[in-house]
Parts: sequence; structure tokens; C-alpha cells
Amino acid sequence: MSTKNNELPIGWTLVRVDRVGAVRLGRQRSPDKHTGEYATKYLRAANIKPTGLDLTDVLEMDFTPAERRVLSLRAGDILLTEASGSSSQVGRAALWNDELSDCCYQNTIIRFRPHAALPNYALTVFRHYAASGIFGRVARGVGIQHLGASRFAELQFPLPPINEQKRIADAVSQRLAEIRQAGTHLRSAWDRLGAQRKEVLAAAVSGELVAMPEGGSEGATDSSATLALIHQKSGVPQGALFEHTAGVLEPPEGALEPLPLGWIWARIDQVGEVRLGRQRSPEHHHGEHIRPYLRVANVFEDRIDTSDVLEMNFTPEEYPVYVLEQGDILLNEGQSPELVGRPAMFRDELPGACFQNTLIRFRAGPAVDPEFALLVFRHYLHSGQFRKIARGSTNIAHLGLDRFRSMPFPLPPLVEQAAIVNEARQRLAVADAQGNAVLASIDRLPEMELELLAAAVAGELVPQQPDDEPAAQLLDRLGEPLEIAVALPKVEKGSKSKGDTVKPKSTPPSKASKSTVQLSAVLRKADRPLPLPELFALAGFDRDQPEQVESFYLALRSELDRTIRQTGTAAENAVLEVITDAP
Repeated sequence: MSTKNNELPIGWTLVRVDRVGAVRLGRQRSPDKHTGEYATKYLRAANIKPTGLDLTDVLEMDFTPAERRVLSLRAGDILLTEASGSSSQVGRAALWNDELSDCCYQNTIIRFRPHAALPNYALTVFRHYAASGIFGRVARGVGIQHLGASRFAELQFPLPPINEQKRIADAVSQRLAEIRQAGTHLRSAWDRLGAQRKEVLAAAVSGELVAMPEGGSEGATDSSATLALIHQKSGVPQGALFEHTAGVLEPPEGALEPLPLGWIWARIDQVGEVRLGRQRSPEHHHGEHIRPYLRVANVFEDRIDTSDVLEMNFTPEEYPVYVLEQGDILLNEGQSPELVGRPAMFRDELPGACFQNTLIRFRAGPAVDPEFALLVFRHYLHSGQFRKIARGSTNIAHLGLDRFRSMPFPLPPLVEQAAIVNEARQRLAVADAQGNAVLASIDRLPEMELELLAAAVAGELVPQQPDDEPAAQLLDRLGEPLEIAVALPKVEKGSKSKGDTVKPKSTPPSKASKSTVQLSAVLRKADRPLPLPELFALAGFDRDQPEQVESFYLALRSELDRTIRQTGTAAENAVLEVITDAP
């Protein structure tokens, strides 16, 4: 049944979260708890992933027997991330199924222990709240966003009859499994398309992509024309250029496959001009000849992105050296090892642009079709040839101008190059179109999950049954959650409870209760308006303590528009000032 106009389906009721389950924040991690008599495994926000719990890295700290009784986990508990640097990640939820024995949890986690809600239905509601941004909208914080146990407990919870909860949870589980299986198939298809692109590139540069007519087109199988063009370009004697009488410059042993009849091996710098771009330095930031230039951030595989182009000064003498021309190929000189040498052709996207020394420019000579050279370089990227010659760290590898220019280049006759380029472009275009469709489907999956979760919590996923016990009667029958008043036992100074070794803690003055802090007094002392984060810090609050974030916003709410006012517009970037005529 639909919930148009915010009307709940028959038999449902809307109640606070803490009416259908017990809400409790975990225990704070502190140095004095790192070791102790009662070492206990505990979970933290890092253990809650979008796909569920990740227990590969579970830490330990000391939890006394009294603390364990309150903070231990049991099957059916829902665990939610209390804080995150991003509001979109706050409230990420997972179900605990007793994966570990005697496990507790830290105060970066909120535990929801179901009472009138089935665990899997409650998990569905909380996943919907996270995915739809409800948790993000109620989160508060300065730098770190906190959901807050009390704010979470006050949220409204759509509660169906208990039998309908089970039907909803079962339907959600089945359909989520189908969506995720579809995601697995789509990602597998994407991987296959990637492998197909690599196969096309490999076939293109090895002479296996097109079959030339037997005997070849005019000049297609005769290397003399190609040799003459290279000789003309290089200006060196042919005997010095090629080592063998067949006119073949052999590649490094095992680097590449033998070439077809009519093809030759050459060095990259024998078939085109290779140049490193101009170095960027402070003295080039200003000048009379400011021009746009491309850098690594602009060069992707077979694509140049001009949405973020920088400028620097190129003198009239430098400009002809570094200006880009139609057909130039740019390669990432410095990149991650997997992406070093990533190439794209400059197709005059930005006329008059130059290039930086984070890029290498290859300008094809008369013996090479630039489009064929791009296929070769894309193959070298995907086959790992560029990575093999690169030098650097695990994060940044450098192709190296000299290493790149001395790499072998498989050179067919120009007629065959044109045929290869035509065939490769057609096949790659088909693979790209299929890839775009696959990516669009993958991008749609989160939206499908959100639609499923929204339908589930609106009562639109499964039909209502008139003989189900209404949720209101269920609440009356079950009463309040049993753990609503449970608290950690207080241990007086000098006393011990049986089996416990709880040491009393003294509260440092700086960590005293923040409920009495007057934010207006802090502003008066500063004698100027303060941005919210600065006011938070000057008032002595700790952003990593959820309870202190909560106290700050309570204090802010109590004083806002009474003794202080907001001058900014955004909630987290507000500027606050004292109301001068306030008492």
C-alpha cells in the first residue's frame, strides 16, 4: 500500500527509534585501557563496511566484567557508524551474528538492540536512512560528522506488524541479492571488455588484425619504401640505422613478437620526434606571453580533458618548441606505475596550447600514421611495456625521455597502417559503446537499492495482511525496551565490585561538563565574530568526543537568537556573534 501524503499503511505506526529497540553508544578508547586484566576484542567504525562487517582487523582493549555486561554484542544487534569525515558515510549499518565470542564495541559505533523490530527489518530501515541522506542531515560536527546516540534515538521509525516485517525483510534480502548478483555480472562484463580492448591493440601492433591481399597492396609488403622514408627522416646512412641485411632492428630479447613480412623494427626516435615539455617554475607564472599548457591531469587514455587548463609564460623563442600541433601524441611521463605512459592524441582541442615536462610529446615522422602510433603506445600501456622501463617509487614512476625514445617500434608500410587504424577504431568503438552501457547499468545499481529500500519502509514492497497484529498492539504487548535504563555501574572511589577492577577517574578541569559553557561569554572574550569551528575549539570542546559534540550543539541551540546570532548562511560554516543588547 502506498504512503502518499505521508500516510502509513494500515497496521503500521510511526514511533521513535528508542521505542522499538535499545540504543547505546560504545565505550571510549583511552590509553589507560590499552592493557589490563580483561583484554577484550572490540569493534570500531572501520569494521563496518558498505557490504557488511569486516573482521579482518579487530583490536583489543580492557573491558571490566561490568562493562562487558553492558557493552558486549549479541546476535541480532545492529551496529551503526557514529561518526565519519563525510556525512554521507555516517550511520553505515551492519548486522551482528555472533561472528566473534565476547566482543564489545567502541564509541565510534552506536548499537541498536531490537525489541519490537526484527533485526533484518531494522537493518533495512537504517540502510534506507543512510542511503537517502536522513542520517547525513541530522549529523552534526566540526570536521568530523557525528550522528549522535540521542539524535539517532529520536528519529522516527516506521513500524509494521511483526509478520509484515518478516515478509519485508525476506523480500529485501532476495532482491538485494539479485541486484548484487547483477552487479557481479556487470563488473565481469566490464573486465571482459577491457580484455577485449587489449586483444584488439595487441593484434593491431602485431599484424594480426587485418589480412592484407596476398602479395600485398602496392608497397604494402615491400619494406624498401618504409626504409627510404626513415632514412630520409633520420638523415643517417641506412647501414647505421639497421643492423641486419633484412633491414630489421631487433627488439630486446623476449620483449615483443616477431613481425609479419614487410614490417620492420625501429626505435621510437627513428620514426618521430620525441620531446619533454617545459618545466613549470615560479618565474614562469607571470610574463608578457602567457599561454595555456597541458599537464598530466589533462591527458587520459585516448582523451584530452581541457576542463582544467593552467597557464604560464612561454617566450617567443620557446613557443615554437613547445606548441602542440594536430596529431601530436602526449604521454604521461610521471604517473602511477600502472598508468605511466598513458597516451592521447592532441586533436587541436585547445589551439595554441603548449605542454609541461610531466608529459612527453611524440610527433610522427613521414613513415608513421599518428593514429597507428597511438595504437602502439596504448598497447605498450596495457601490456606493461611502459611499466617495465619506468623508474621510480611505488607511487610515482617516470617513463624517462631516453628510455622511451629507445624503445622498439613495430613499423608496417603506410598502406597497412591505415587499414589497421580503420579496423582497430571500429572494433574499439564497439567495445567502448558496450562499456558505456555497462557502466551506466553499474551506476544505476545504487539507485535501484535505494528505490528498493524506500519501497520497503513505505509499505510498498509486500502486501498488507488484515489478520496481522497491528504495530500499535505489538508495542502495547511488548512494552518498553528492557535495556532502556541500563547503565554502567558507578564505582565509588576506593570501592570495588566483585570481579571488577574499576579505577575511579578524576575529571580534569579542561574536560569538565560542557553543559554549563556559555558560548556568548566565549564570543565576548574573543571580542569578534567567530566561525563555528573556531567557537567550538575556543569553548574547549573535543570534536572526537561524540558527547561533547552533542553538548556543543545543545548549548548553541539554547543560546541562538537569545544571546548569540548567526551571520553566515551554511550550517557548518556559520559565523556567530554576540547580540549586543542581550542580557
